[in-house]
Amino acid sequence: MAKIKSIHAFEIIDSNGYPTIEAELVLDNGLLVSTSIPSGLSVGKYEAVELRDNDPKRFNGLGVLTAVSYINDLLGPKLVGASPEKQADIDGWLIRSDGTKNKNRLGANTTLAISQLVAKAAAAASGIPLYIYLNQLYEKQYKTKIEIKRIPIPVFSIINGGKHSNNNLEFQEFQLIPSSSYSFNKSMQTCLEIFYQLKNVLEYRGANISVGNEGGFTPNLMTNADALEVIKETINQRNLRLGLDIFMGVDVAASYFFKDERYFIKDKSSPLKIDEYMDFINKLVTNYSILILEDPLNQDDWEYWNKLSKTISHEMYLAGDDLLSSNKDRLARAIKEKSCNTIVIKPNQLGTIIENLEVIDMARRNNFSYIVSQRSAETNDTFLADFSVAVQADFVKFGALSRGERVAKYNRLWRIEKEELKIVDS
Repeated sequence: MAKIKSIHAFEIIDSNGYPTIEAELVLDNGLLVSTSIPSGLSVGKYEAVELRDNDPKRFNGLGVLTAVSYINDLLGPKLVGASPEKQADIDGWLIRSDGTKNKNRLGANTTLAISQLVAKAAAAASGIPLYIYLNQLYEKQYKTKIEIKRIPIPVFSIINGGKHSNNNLEFQEFQLIPSSSYSFNKSMQTCLEIFYQLKNVLEYRGANISVGNEGGFTPNLMTNADALEVIKETINQRNLRLGLDIFMGVDVAASYFFKDERYFIKDKSSPLKIDEYMDFINKLVTNYSILILEDPLNQDDWEYWNKLSKTISHEMYLAGDDLLSSNKDRLARAIKEKSCNTIVIKPNQLGTIIENLEVIDMARRNNFSYIVSQRSAETNDTFLADFSVAVQADFVKFGALSRGERVAKYNRLWRIEKEELKIVDS
């Protein structure tokens, strides 16, 4: 296989208007690959650290020149002459070079940039699609074959709240989830048409139709239940059956509005004690055919995560994002205590491809579902789309079907379905 000739990184601007890393790798046969790294606006305290310059005179301290210099001057030169097919060895070297549990020396954004470049370069040098290469990498690491049969079910953000918007809604995302019997093509068309219709409904109501960080509408509704109700109304107008054709999902991100042992939501006139709040959440799940419930509780409240897991339907997905932060130790605890049944995987929460595959392998071995997800500050890189197909994620969550950084990933899935998997609607 061709060897690494050079690695070069530089700053670009992400979808939130702040700097992030883009990097290029050139092989000695002339092949060039590039990648760019996302960032989270809503950041769990247990995820790996991204390296920022903290220079207040530049981009409010959010520049990434230090991370760029680590790639260009420290790490990249040491990989010249290495084979990109040595993903595990290179990722292991990056982990050891950092030497911390949360990448606070080199930064997860620094290590992930190199890790993704190496994977893309190996795929390009082998002449195979990236998702095939990553699938083979998993098999090589864990001696288990994942059959690629489908595109993961998309979870489309349709209304944004919480940190992702400037409206009254505390919940972070209100989502559409098409039936698992749909092809990706049909899923995208169906949910786009609901998205169009929702715009009409919001305009009729005189609500705001601006979009948030992840491309969903940010209407000036009064309560979180109002958001679910307007989505339900829109689905009915499309003559679709809620709970059969289309399901709802909610990324609650409850740590955002949890304070002093209370949950502060505008659905109730006063802050809720934990048992009152649990009752409220259970009623929402029942009333709105919620299929995926993500981070409904504070990220440190293991006791009530365990209680909620026992009370909700085993047919729905109780997903830990901030709770788990793609962390294998926290996943092991959730498996042992049955705290939830689904993990949200965000590669930059760990910092290397191999670490992400390790968490996915743990989930698979314990019959734990997994969702591959983007971040609130994204780029046009489509790595996540290939990664989600490679590991046959149960779901993918790339935001709304608007804004270029979201659409790029959905379009990559569509292309894989049409051109490579040859899946077409009957």
